[in-house]
Amino acid sequence: MYRVILFFIVFILSACSTYQDQNLFYQQELFSKKCDRNFFEKQLEKINHSNDTIFKGLNTGYIARDCKDFNLSNAIFDQVENSYKFDVDLKSTIHKNAELITSTLINDGINDYQGAWYERTMVNVYKGLNFMSLKDFENARVEFNRALIRQEMAKEYFASQIEQMRKKAEKEENFKQNIENNIKLISNQYENLFKEFRAQKNYTNAYVTYISSIFFFIDKDYRKANDLLKEVYAAYNDNEEIQKEFKVFNRYSNALNPKKLEKYIFVIYENGLSPALDEFSLTLPFIFDGYIATASVALPTLKKRDESYVYLNISNNTDSMKTSNIFDFDEVVASEFKEELTAKITKSLLSSIFKASLNVAVAKNDESGILSLATNVFGVVTTRSDLRIWNFLPKNIQISMIKNEGLIKIQDDSGNLIYSDFLDQNKSILILVRSFNPIIPSQIYKIEN
Repeated sequence: MYRVILFFIVFILSACSTYQDQNLFYQQELFSKKCDRNFFEKQLEKINHSNDTIFKGLNTGYIARDCKDFNLSNAIFDQVENSYKFDVDLKSTIHKNAELITSTLINDGINDYQGAWYERTMVNVYKGLNFMSLKDFENARVEFNRALIRQEMAKEYFASQIEQMRKKAEKEENFKQNIENNIKLISNQYENLFKEFRAQKNYTNAYVTYISSIFFFIDKDYRKANDLLKEVYAAYNDNEEIQKEFKVFNRYSNALNPKKLEKYIFVIYENGLSPALDEFSLTLPFIFDGYIATASVALPTLKKRDESYVYLNISNNTDSMKTSNIFDFDEVVASEFKEELTAKITKSLLSSIFKASLNVAVAKNDESGILSLATNVFGVVTTRSDLRIWNFLPKNIQISMIKNEGLIKIQDDSGNLIYSDFLDQNKSILILVRSFNPIIPSQIYKIEN
C-alpha cells in the first residue's frame, strides 16, 4: 500500500516538473569547469539505467567534451544515439501511442525527453569533432556523414508529423469550437516571439554543412569539401568570407597537386548560448454540452540568451581580420520551434479539454465536493510545460580563414589575447574557439591531420 502511495506521489511530482532546475544544474556544472569525476559517475549511472538518457546524455556528453575527455564524451553521445534509435525511432506503435496518451492526458514531462532534430545532427557534429581531436579521422568521417544524412531526414519529418497531429485533433469532439478558435488565440500570443526570432522557411542547419566541408578539407578530400561548401555558398553567396573560402576550396578541388598549394588556418568561433525555454500560461474557454468551462493551458516559449564576444580578431605574421558572423543558431532553434508549434498547441489544448471535461463531469455528480477539489488540484499541478533542452549549443557561429604563416593570434573584441601558437606551415589547421560568456575562460580546440 505504501509503495502504491509513494509511486503516486513520485508520479504527480514528476508531472509537476518543468525540469528548469535540471537545466540550471547542468549549466552550473559546465560553467564551474570542475570536471568532477563524481558528477560523471552519477550521471553515467542514470544514463546506463535509461533514466531520461537523451536529456541527461546530451548535457553530460557536452560537459565531458568541454573537459576535453573526448572518449568519455563520445561514449555518452553513443548512449544518446542508441536511445534515439531504440527509444524513439524504433519504438513500437503501441508504445508511441501510449506515450502520446499519457503526455496528452498529463503533460510531456511525464515521458523521457526525445530531443529536437537540430540536436540530433549536432550530436554527430560533436562526435566528429571529438574524433578529430583524437586524430581518428576515419570515425570522424562516419559522424559527419551521419550528421548530413540526419539533416536531410529532418526536412522530411516536419510535414508528416504536423499532419498526423492535425488528423488526431480533428477526431476530437467539438474540434472547431474548442481547438481551432483557441489555436488562433494562442498563436496571437506568439506573434511577438517571432518578431524577435527570425525563423527559416525550411529546416536546415548550414553550420552542419559548413563544418562537414572543413572536416573533408582537413582530411584532404577536396572534391567533397568543395561540393559541401558549394551548398553553403548557394545560401550565403553575398558573404565575403564564404566567397573567399569557396575560391580556395574550388582551387584545391581542381588542382592536380594540391600539396603544393598554400595552407590555411580555419577559425570557428562558437559564440554564447542558443535560446532556452520558458513557460507561459493562458486561461481559455471550453464548451461541453452547452456548459462553458475555463482551463489553463501551459506552453513553452523561447528565451534569447546572451552572446559572448561580439567578434574575435584573428592575425598571423602579416594579416589581421575579424571573424564573420554567418550561422545564426537562434534562427535554427526558432525554425524548428515554429514548425512544431501547431502540434504543441493542439496537444496542450487536447490535454486541457480532457482536464476541463473531467472537472465538469465530476462537478455534476459530486455532492460532497471532495472529488471536484481533487480533479481541480490535478489539473492545476499537471498543467506545466516541458522545458528540457540541450543547454549548451551556441547562439551563433562565426568563421575566418587566414593563411598559415606558422603563427596564429586570437584576441577578443577588446583586444585581449585569448590564444596564440606556432603552427606547422605545411598543414591546413582547424582552430575552434568556444566561449559561453566573457567571464568564463574560452575553450580552444586545435585540430590538424
